[in-house]
Amino acid sequence: MRKLTVLLVLIFTSSLVSADLIGDLGKTLADAVYTPLYNAFYDLLTEFMNLVLEILVWNPPLDPAYDSWNIIRTVITSMYLAVLTYAGLKLMAGTMLGEDERNTLKKWVGGTVVSILLVNMSYVLYELVIQLNVGLSALVFKQPSLQGFIVASAAFILLMVVQTSAVLLVILLLIVRNLLVLVGVVLFPIGIFLYYFPPTRRFGKLINTLVFANIFIQFFEVLCLRVCMDMFGSIGESFTSSVFNAVFGIAMMLLMLLVPLISYGFAAVAGLLLHKATEVITNVVPIPIHFDGLRTRGK
Repeated sequence: MRKLTVLLVLIFTSSLVSADLIGDLGKTLADAVYTPLYNAFYDLLTEFMNLVLEILVWNPPLDPAYDSWNIIRTVITSMYLAVLTYAGLKLMAGTMLGEDERNTLKKWVGGTVVSILLVNMSYVLYELVIQLNVGLSALVFKQPSLQGFIVASAAFILLMVVQTSAVLLVILLLIVRNLLVLVGVVLFPIGIFLYYFPPTRRFGKLINTLVFANIFIQFFEVLCLRVCMDMFGSIGESFTSSVFNAVFGIAMMLLMLLVPLISYGFAAVAGLLLHKATEVITNVVPIPIHFDGLRTRGK
């Protein structure tokens, strides 16, 4: 009996010692690995968010792309001579005399006139669109407080890693967007030319949609960030609302990665409305040609 008692005491004592050793080991590992990793992601997330705010309100100057735009404009303007010559040859050959042919020629000439004007004004129009985007972004942007977002993200290291990765992807997205803004200066007149040339209209429509979608990425990113920061800033009012705000805020942050698709949809709808407007314009352009005086050979 005495030996059994001694054995139980030894087992109990060793278990206490083992628990203390495991607790000390866990604390040591936490201090050596978890805490530095947590602090590193915390600082990284803070720096990334500050960088997002700087990039988000900045647009690249268009001056470096002006010379390239001027070359493209000159080339495209000279190509209109070929387009008009082609239409003139078809007219002289007598292949455009009926009612349908009159409408076709009217659209060709009217579209060409509008296209020439838009191509030569494309640099100014591009600047105006960017200023429109800046104005819309300024309406919804306010300097956010990052405290709620950082604190909520720091609740769990896994959540912090996800948020840091998402913010990094947003930064890369904005950098690419700003580079493509410069490329858009050159692509815009090309898109206009292709759009008003019937055989390549769908390619011109695609180029112009992508150009405008890229410009307005900034506005939709600002809008998503504004909602996201407002959600995180409201955390703490109650448990239910805090959970909802945190989940909704995280969803809005992830939605920022899908903004290019949202912007593309917006640009596609705007392009459809613009197409209807230009269609009305080209249909009422007066053509100073008397078709009734033209006759085909053999008539």
